[in-house]
Amino acid sequence: MTPFWAAAGIFGATYLLLSFQSLPGVFIRRPAAALIGAVAMVSAGVVSLHTAYSLVDMDTLVFILGMMIVIGYLEVSGFFEQVEAFLLQDAKTPRQLLGLVVASSGLLSALFMNDTICLMFTPLVLRVARKCRRNPAPYLIALATASNIGSTFTPMGNPQNMIVAVHSKIPFLSFVWRLAPLALLGLWLDYLVLVRAYPAEFAPGGEISLPDIQAPPLRGRLLYACLGATAVLLVLLSLDVHPPLAAIVVAAALILAGATQPREAFAKIDWELLLMFACLFVVMGGVRQSGLLAALMDPLSKTSEAGPLLRLSALSAVSAALSNLVSNVPAVVFLSNLLPGAGADRPLWLALAASSTLAGNLTLIGSVANLIVFESARKECRVGFGEYARAAAPLATALVVLSVFWLWLVG
Repeated sequence: MTPFWAAAGIFGATYLLLSFQSLPGVFIRRPAAALIGAVAMVSAGVVSLHTAYSLVDMDTLVFILGMMIVIGYLEVSGFFEQVEAFLLQDAKTPRQLLGLVVASSGLLSALFMNDTICLMFTPLVLRVARKCRRNPAPYLIALATASNIGSTFTPMGNPQNMIVAVHSKIPFLSFVWRLAPLALLGLWLDYLVLVRAYPAEFAPGGEISLPDIQAPPLRGRLLYACLGATAVLLVLLSLDVHPPLAAIVVAAALILAGATQPREAFAKIDWELLLMFACLFVVMGGVRQSGLLAALMDPLSKTSEAGPLLRLSALSAVSAALSNLVSNVPAVVFLSNLLPGAGADRPLWLALAASSTLAGNLTLIGSVANLIVFESARKECRVGFGEYARAAAPLATALVVLSVFWLWLVG
């Protein structure tokens, strides 16, 4: 079998496993599927073992690892529980509670990754809803959707944004300036849509009496070190220091400052996600070296002669569809190979980041953040596909369309 057809078969099988997580008689999670694909590329002779090592994009892995270490220390310090407890304690009506959930989860996701925010806040939102005898469904949907929307804001909001930031080399402030207005508008619309989707829950005049929310005690010295490290990281990124270098230097400094808790912080790192990234880079490297990528690019290359609006629309549509089929991280790893190199066609790179993230709200299983929220809450509140889609899908579609026109305007 030629390398071309071997790569085609391995690529198709890998992305099939990434798409369908539960097949009859077999259950292979995404990291395992990516690992199988990478090993198959080497075993079939599409790439050599030495080449496979060189295909792994260490810049992306180091950036994500550095961010995970910083976030892990923030979790250990008790920061996230304290912030959410403080914010939710001030809600006097269901609408205020919804607004605080949307604002806090959305804005914090911009800095500390949406998956982390969903993991930390889901138990608290459930506890508040239960003690106030409110329907938890709209607040859980708000947490998931706002975390996805808010994570569009910055390069460190989610893993796919990190890939785009590293590969495109778009300056941090330029990234934020172009996507922040879209994220803020999305959070406001998210609130309005949920109020309309649940009229009984958010009827005017409703009041709630929140229980006293007890957050775990803070580790003061560690918290100050974490906040200082986060501030330094933002300054370094704003000064256009290479993101992987900035993230790992700050993470190393934080390890020194919080030397008594490294094992706890390292336990928070999603090692499976890092494995999946590394293996997907090998799979896509095999696709590129075999000539398959050039064949796949041929239909898309025809849009290069079209106007900017059509190119943005085509990429966003493909990205949104593929993100819901195989999840947004594998989709972005694949599509990033089809885009121009670093420094070229900035709107296309930003459209890839925005569409892959915002499209995560189209379906209940459209993003990892959604799965974290609704799987964590399933014993207390089951939100069906229909209920979720009625509230979130129209907004997700509208925001993807808006992102195309916005990036076309701002360039």
